[in-house]
Amino acid sequence: MTKYIIKKIITSLLVMLGVSILTFGMGRLAPGDPVDTVLAGTQNPTAEEIASARAYLGLDEPIVSQYFKWLSRALSGDLGLSFQTGQPVSHELAVRLPQTMILTLGSVIVMLVIAFPLGIISALHRGHFSDYTIRFFNVLAISVPSFCIGILLILVLGVKHKWLPVMGNGSIKHLIMPSLAIGIGTGAGLARLIRSQILTHMEAEHVTAARVFGVKSSTILKNHVLKNAIPPIITNIGLMIGGMLGGSAIIETLFSWQGAGSYAVQAIYARDYPVIQAYALVMAVIYITINILIELSYFVTVPSVYLLGGRDGK
Repeated sequence: MTKYIIKKIITSLLVMLGVSILTFGMGRLAPGDPVDTVLAGTQNPTAEEIASARAYLGLDEPIVSQYFKWLSRALSGDLGLSFQTGQPVSHELAVRLPQTMILTLGSVIVMLVIAFPLGIISALHRGHFSDYTIRFFNVLAISVPSFCIGILLILVLGVKHKWLPVMGNGSIKHLIMPSLAIGIGTGAGLARLIRSQILTHMEAEHVTAARVFGVKSSTILKNHVLKNAIPPIITNIGLMIGGMLGGSAIIETLFSWQGAGSYAVQAIYARDYPVIQAYALVMAVIYITINILIELSYFVTVPSVYLLGGRDGK
C-alpha cells in the first residue's frame, strides 16, 4: 500500500512537470503576442513602449529563464497576474473554478441517471426492441457533439418554449441545459460500457452455475454481475469526470457560464499566458487526483487486485 502511494505520487509529479513544460512551451509557440493585449488602448505604440511592455510582462528574458521563474512562483502558490485584467490568476480561478465544479456535478448526475438504467435495461433485454432502441439512442448521442446538443436545447427549451434561461448562471434553472448538453453524450457512452460489462459477466461460468441452482435473477445481477462489472465502470466514470472538467470550456462559452473553462477560452484569444498555464496546471492536478482516488477505490471494491499480488500491489 505504501509503495503504491509513493509510486503514484512520483508518477503524478512527473506528469505535472510534463504538463507545465508542454503548456508553457505551446503558449509561447502559439501565434500572436500578448503585448498587443497590454497596448490595446494605445494607438501606434512606439518601439520603446513595446519594449517596456515586454519587460513588464517578463517576455524579454530567455524562455528557459521565464519557465523556471514561473514554475518557482507556481510552486509557492503564485500563479501570476492576468495580462488582461492585472488581477491575480489564483483569485480569478478561485472564483470561477467552483462554477465549473457545479456544472461538472450537474453533468455527472445527468450522466449517471442516463447510463445505469439504459445500460442495465439494454443488457437484460438483449435482442429485444428496447435493446435496439437504446443502442440507437446511444450511438446517436455519442455521435453528436456536445455543443450541437447544447444549441438544440437552447432552440427548443430556451427560445421556442422559454422553459429555461439560455445564458448565465446563478440558479438551478441555469444549470439544467449545460448539464444536459455535457451529460447526454457521456451518459450514452457509459451506458454502452455498462451493457457490455453486464453481458460479459452474465456469460461467466459462476453465473451459469448460480442459475442452475435456482438463485434469483435479481440476486445474480446484484451479487455476481454488477459487483464484478463495477471496477471498469468506476474507472471510466473517473476518466469521464476528468474529461468533463477539462472539456467544459465550449459549453461554458456557449451558455455564458462564468466558469474556469470560459475564462481559459478568453485567455487563449488574448494570449494571456499566466491564465492559460494556470488553468492547464490546475486541471491536470484535479484530473490526476481523480484518477488516484479511482485507483484507491479498488482497495474497497476489488481488494484482491492489490492485496493478493495484483498489478499495482506488487
